[in-house]
Amino acid sequence: MAEAVLVSLSAKVAMALARSTAMGVVTSLGLGGVHSSIAAAEHELSLLRGHLRSGGASCRGAEDDDQDPIDSWANQVRDVAFQLDDITDECCFLSGSGHGFARYCANVPTWIALSRRLRKVREKLGQLLEAANYQRQRVDVMNNVVSCGELRREDDAVAAGRRMAENARSMDKEEIIGFSDHREVLVRWLLAEDAAEPRRRTLLAVCGMGGVGKTTLVASVYKAVTAPAAAPASHHFDCDAWVTVSQRFTMEDLLMKILRKLNLNTVGRRAGTGRRRRRSATDVGDGGGATDYGSLVAALRERLANKRYLIVLDDVWDETLWDGLERAMPDGDGVAGSRVVITTRKSGVAMAAAPERTMALEPLPTHQGWALLCSVVFKDVPGHRCPSHLREVAGDMLERCRGLPLAIVAVGKLLSHKNRTEFTWRNVRDSLAWVKNSEDLGIGEASRILNLSIDDLPYKLKKCFLSCSIYPEDFLIKRKILIRSWVAQGFIDEAKEVHGERRTMEDVADHYLDKLVQRSLFQVAVRNEFGRAKRFLIHDLIKDLINHRSKHEEGFVQFAECDLTMDSNIRVRHLALDRCTSSRRSASAAKIAALRSFQAFGSKLDASLMSCFRLLTVLNLWFIEINKLPSTVTNLPNLRYLGIRSTFIEELPKDLGKLQKLQTLDTKWSMVQRLPSSLSKLKSLRHLILLKRHAADYYRPYPGTPVGQLPAGLQNLTSLQTLKYV
Repeated sequence: MAEAVLVSLSAKVAMALARSTAMGVVTSLGLGGVHSSIAAAEHELSLLRGHLRSGGASCRGAEDDDQDPIDSWANQVRDVAFQLDDITDECCFLSGSGHGFARYCANVPTWIALSRRLRKVREKLGQLLEAANYQRQRVDVMNNVVSCGELRREDDAVAAGRRMAENARSMDKEEIIGFSDHREVLVRWLLAEDAAEPRRRTLLAVCGMGGVGKTTLVASVYKAVTAPAAAPASHHFDCDAWVTVSQRFTMEDLLMKILRKLNLNTVGRRAGTGRRRRRSATDVGDGGGATDYGSLVAALRERLANKRYLIVLDDVWDETLWDGLERAMPDGDGVAGSRVVITTRKSGVAMAAAPERTMALEPLPTHQGWALLCSVVFKDVPGHRCPSHLREVAGDMLERCRGLPLAIVAVGKLLSHKNRTEFTWRNVRDSLAWVKNSEDLGIGEASRILNLSIDDLPYKLKKCFLSCSIYPEDFLIKRKILIRSWVAQGFIDEAKEVHGERRTMEDVADHYLDKLVQRSLFQVAVRNEFGRAKRFLIHDLIKDLINHRSKHEEGFVQFAECDLTMDSNIRVRHLALDRCTSSRRSASAAKIAALRSFQAFGSKLDASLMSCFRLLTVLNLWFIEINKLPSTVTNLPNLRYLGIRSTFIEELPKDLGKLQKLQTLDTKWSMVQRLPSSLSKLKSLRHLILLKRHAADYYRPYPGTPVGQLPAGLQNLTSLQTLKYV
């Protein structure tokens, strides 16, 4: 994620450099070094970005002793990028804090302090560049610091996936809990003739979020239809192969893997029946010595010709994989009844199969989750019965898993090695976490597999998703609010024309949201009358992971049901309070001033806390018992999102028009019934949502009353896209 910080910073640096008016006055005062230093720092950042982006294959050869310095270097890069981000935002703040020579003169001490901070940042950038160059000469592992860590995680997760598939193939049918109906359907799809196209091979897809049981289900069915046995189903296919597909694969490597597995399985099966045949050139593991794509395709087609085959491609991530692989899989009379099965976390990959041959898996219902947990923990107990004194604490841990089989099995294995006392199990429950101590608890494998879904995200999409850590647990995230928040925080690039049509930033953000749904990271909770997703949930385990990662990688920090106290050692850039109590003494003014977003849900706020904000871009208050928004909010020139939903706020500041960058003003279910006349000055306003609640009672918002008294000059709001409810 260090690269993501640097990339997102570039646009902000360019904005600061473009502030020629402010910089011109600063130069006249003898402080022109700020301008040149920012430009030089941006160049040095681009060099660091080159170190982060260049090939990561050599990371695999790094010794373990080299990993700590690499991780430390990446953390320092992220830290210095955050410092430069602060300086750049301060430049934008000073540039927008007023006009006139007198104002700029008044800010001279701040510019001087900024220049000193910038000098220290440039010194640190120079040290990091020297360290990167030295490390690259010493051992070729610096080519991609961030990707190196992600590659290690991927290798661990892929190995874990292979172990899961092998374990599932060794399990009896009775041990697979919660998928009996799915199993019957999948067996039928594999063995029954396709009535619509009986002479063709058929592509099947099984999709769902990581850990939901895709590999276990398919492996169980694969064993039933391929393992040497007396059952007729085991002789249905002439040849078969199971291949786990890594995130970073090449088509050539994948074709060779399939060839090797086909030969291994066929030779093993013939050996089991006492029959062997002479091996042809295409029977060797590397496709007869071929290494190029065309030759490997020809070798695989020859190997599969006139055979009914079954190929399983487990854990596919690339949506273009089937496009490159399809021509290698023979189709027609000679291979009628052949099947290719794909398991994937991404619905975009599953779309390669016909909708009637696509199976979507969901987390287990509570009763099946309980049966699975008990079967793992109490396998030695008749009927797998849980003792009465452990049922409550076991139920608490099951609730944390939220029906995810991978997590349930991981917790079950952990408990199976513990004494069956209430005291011991309560200690396990209280220490259960999917991040910090997952390795110590023995649930690290599950954590790695779930993390892989996050690691696979492009950096822009990853930043958007990590920002969702600010929402409370089980919170229904509203589509439009999330989109507008992403745009306001600068996570979305300026839109470009696509096929002659100009897309707004909201369109791009909407596309990002759909991508996260397709990757099974968001769960659709509510759809509108047209079937479009309206509200979303994040699975609790995924939420735990992004809470941890966003805190350390992006500075997103959430406090829940507590008094706000901010650790001085943590860099906080985005703060969320869930049913908390805060006062101006809760944190240093410097930490509050550095915040970029502040969101509060059902918390008790000291309104004076908001007077400390300085660089804020998002201010979002939900269910907050204050009736007036402090006028100091209008002194935030970077503010782009102002939300006061479901609050008792009755009026907005008269100088609201000073917020020249404000994009969204959302007062729905507040007590606001009139708007200040300065509203017409908000030239950047894109979304204006107005609806007065019925009474100052959280339980009686309905029916809402449209705001009828609108100020003159709304025709000046030329950027407006949304106007509700007036």
